[in-house]
Amino acid sequence: MSASLAVIKYGGHAMDQADLAAAFATDLAQLNQENYRTVLVHGGGPQISSLLSRLGLTSRFVNGLRVTDEKTMEAVEMVLAGTVNKSVVASLAAHNVSACGISGRDAGLLRAEIKDAQLGRVGNISQVNPSVLSCLLDHGFVPVVAPIAQGPDMQALNVNADTAAGALAGALKAEYFVLISDVPGVLSQEGKLLPSLNRHTIKTLIQEQVITGGMIPKVEACLFALAQGAGKALILDGRSPSSLLRFLKNNEPLGTLVLP
Repeated sequence: MSASLAVIKYGGHAMDQADLAAAFATDLAQLNQENYRTVLVHGGGPQISSLLSRLGLTSRFVNGLRVTDEKTMEAVEMVLAGTVNKSVVASLAAHNVSACGISGRDAGLLRAEIKDAQLGRVGNISQVNPSVLSCLLDHGFVPVVAPIAQGPDMQALNVNADTAAGALAGALKAEYFVLISDVPGVLSQEGKLLPSLNRHTIKTLIQEQVITGGMIPKVEACLFALAQGAGKALILDGRSPSSLLRFLKNNEPLGTLVLP
């Protein structure tokens, strides 16, 4: 039986709260023992804002994306490829998961173009070369990817972590693409969980401003991954105990399943 591959966007309270991070690492260790291969892509927005504040730099956002000038980009890469990435690797190692931290700049993994001049060094992914991930997976490692891409000038570009994860899930043709969030999933106007969505429904809900803010790149990442060949895409509540394990192993109807 061949191993199933899951690409997971890891963030929010599941990553930041010690008890939830420990529970996630425990579940990941079990999945890896039961014929699942996993790739993690993490964010780090709060940690970036904290460092910028300590450096006396102001955080500015346009349409939910951080305006990233040269100094901000230095801080972003320092936090994502350094502090946060190695913290996630250490957390997994403490639970006997062999993790390897890299950024999208390593081995040409992620290449990007400038998304919008007014955003500065924010990237729109133009190319994915997942060979380094395949190499790590084939040797039993869990790749932990910081969402930094290589720009046309060979300098770093800041990339939305949901978008980066969706691009990797599509390039790897992952059986599962899971976005760990701090909400139960996509909610209706009345605040009720929507168990499944498709491209048409998503477009309508965005137009009606039911899906807004940070949920937009999540659903768009799901649609992109599916269009590129991923099997299933799910937005999952990372605060719910063992939600990832329950979905992958037991196929429990959790979160919001995004359909092609």
